[in-house]
Amino acid sequence: MYPSRFDYIKVASFSEASAALIDGGSDAKLMAGGQTLIPMMKLRLLAPKLLIDLTGIQGADEVTLGDDLIEIGALTRHGVAGKSEAAKTFAIIQDCALGIADVQVRNMGTIGGSIAEADPCACWPALLTTLDAVALCEGSEGTRVQPIRTLLADAYTPALAMGEIITRIAIPRESLDGFGTFVAFKRSAPAYPTASCALQVNLDGDIVRSLRIGFGCLGLTALPFDAANEFAAGKVFDAALAKLIGDAASHFVEPLSDNKGSEAYKRNLARGLVIRAFDVIARRRAGIEVRDTHHYYG
Repeated sequence: MYPSRFDYIKVASFSEASAALIDGGSDAKLMAGGQTLIPMMKLRLLAPKLLIDLTGIQGADEVTLGDDLIEIGALTRHGVAGKSEAAKTFAIIQDCALGIADVQVRNMGTIGGSIAEADPCACWPALLTTLDAVALCEGSEGTRVQPIRTLLADAYTPALAMGEIITRIAIPRESLDGFGTFVAFKRSAPAYPTASCALQVNLDGDIVRSLRIGFGCLGLTALPFDAANEFAAGKVFDAALAKLIGDAASHFVEPLSDNKGSEAYKRNLARGLVIRAFDVIARRRAGIEVRDTHHYYG
């Protein structure tokens, strides 16, 4: 199908985009990569009267590896993020970014668009909430920093004021100490995962100093499992700990039954993904290159 008629403007700054978004009201939509917006317009599920193209904003697609923060511009393509120096330094970012959909989507879709959509099955929200990332948001009232956890207020409902736009994502480097991975279970490459898991663990020898873990697709928002650190701190990083946290995770997640599987099935997936993530990190600690972090079953 073809989308309904709309007006189109291409802006050169986020402030210009914010003003246009306010002027257009509920009839205006922002476009970054368009990987969600365009298909929905073609299906007439969305019929905006004004499309505001952000791709003319210079410098909003850069990834900066700083001493304290990793900063990712909102217009950064998934593929660019996955091949950046930050991703080469921190495997968990590479696993997430380069596991998203297929090459076409990774070459067009943006991190800002993924967060703004607030889809509970998207990969970036699960990763960024686990790592306590924040978003820089710009609107008519100026700029503010908002934790991704509070930004993702509900499914498909980002906590953004009228005219407010995500401009940049920042991840604290201290959240990335140690070894990490992002694993997902999917029907096929283009599909959203049925379940996903981000795991970052800081070790002192074989003993866990701290552990961060979170899940995607298993609730109405991404679910950082902060209590898992209490299970893990001071314990040996091994299969027994993986089972302990996996069992706890299966009770922690909040899955809904749908055409991808029952609630019970998805709780088992959470348990299995924890064990898989532990295995990936164990192999990386042993110096083994691991790329197969996204598994397909379709």
